[in-house]
Amino acid sequence: MRVRLPTDIRTRLIKQNNSMIMNTIINLSSVAYNVILIATTIAMGIALSRIKIAGVSLGVTWILFVGIFAGSIGMTLDPAISLFIKEFGLILFIYSIGTQVGPAFFSSFKDGGLSLNLLAVTLILLGSLTAYLIHLVTREDMSAMIGVLYGAVTNTPGLGAAQQTFSDLHEGVANPLYAQGYAVAYPLGVVGIILSIITIRKIFNIDFQEEQKVFDNNIRTGRLPKMKKKSVIFTGNSDITLEQLFSTFIGIAIGVFIGSLPISIPGMPVPVKLGLAGGPLIVSIIFSRYGYRLEMVTQTTTSANMLMRQMGICLFMAAVGIESGVGFLKTLVSGGYIWVLYGFIITFVPCILVGSIAKLLFHRSYFTIAGMISGAMTDPPALAYSNSICGNEQASVAYTTVYPLSMFLRVIIAQILVIISK
Repeated sequence: MRVRLPTDIRTRLIKQNNSMIMNTIINLSSVAYNVILIATTIAMGIALSRIKIAGVSLGVTWILFVGIFAGSIGMTLDPAISLFIKEFGLILFIYSIGTQVGPAFFSSFKDGGLSLNLLAVTLILLGSLTAYLIHLVTREDMSAMIGVLYGAVTNTPGLGAAQQTFSDLHEGVANPLYAQGYAVAYPLGVVGIILSIITIRKIFNIDFQEEQKVFDNNIRTGRLPKMKKKSVIFTGNSDITLEQLFSTFIGIAIGVFIGSLPISIPGMPVPVKLGLAGGPLIVSIIFSRYGYRLEMVTQTTTSANMLMRQMGICLFMAAVGIESGVGFLKTLVSGGYIWVLYGFIITFVPCILVGSIAKLLFHRSYFTIAGMISGAMTDPPALAYSNSICGNEQASVAYTTVYPLSMFLRVIIAQILVIISK
């Protein structure tokens, strides 16, 4: 015989249970809350990525937008957890890219890599010059403009270098304008880079079939490398899988260590670093190309590599979005909205100019231009978008070819700008 509790008792018990559940989940120090927030942000972003605007999907960028919305309504992550998720996600993404294109990296630098890096350097210098000119014309605080610049080009290591340099020059004093400018400019920076790639496609009326012919011709004439891959047979043996994981994680560990090493440059007040992305990228390239000499299984299946890559970029975008969303609307309303315009100019104009030069003067394929722009801007979401539309690995090869030098220059220029504005 079932015993039915009175209605008021049942209602009170339900409320108590609901309260216990909510108190358990909605707790900033709760791992469950942070995992639920990250997972929900990624899931909603992926669902929205099916939406196409003018026939184009922004892909994983939707995860950033969902994260900004969550952060703007007060849903925040534990700072330590957010930092780990953001950096580890970026490391996974970058390492998987290096593993994929590593076998062709060295030949790509020899066969056309010099001109690609020249284009990337031009793009970086144009963006930095644009930011400085905006400062001169508008009299905007240079500290804010440095933050806007590095948000517009989506370069977190450069922002960190600027903050550290300012602190060293001012006896440990922090300047919030760097982070505020970065947070306001970052979202449209991501979109602006992707829009520049789309705009170049429209300007030159890109036909992918014709572009494939340009791509193949560049390979035949030696302007681009032939994609070289070692054939690896995967038998499903668990020992092989463990060997792959061993090489991946030991490579990440070595890469992070190398990226954390200070590099002293004469005349600079503080040493520079390759960062948590630059170090793993270099190691993954070397491991994928020469790891077999150490009898290491450094190659993996395409599906496994893609899963690692997408997992990494989703974690990165979710954490950055939630972090940038905090105080986002307040900063915009209080006058920071003009920073959005400045950031878009810094992003869009140099990308269009250099992309057009690459097409008209260097006769590069659209695939290569998209990858070069993504690499010069050190922007993983733009690379993810480029890969999705190109249908081949040339965007990733171009990205990896220019990324190390681009990252190094971004960090150096950040410190130079801070010193100039002292």
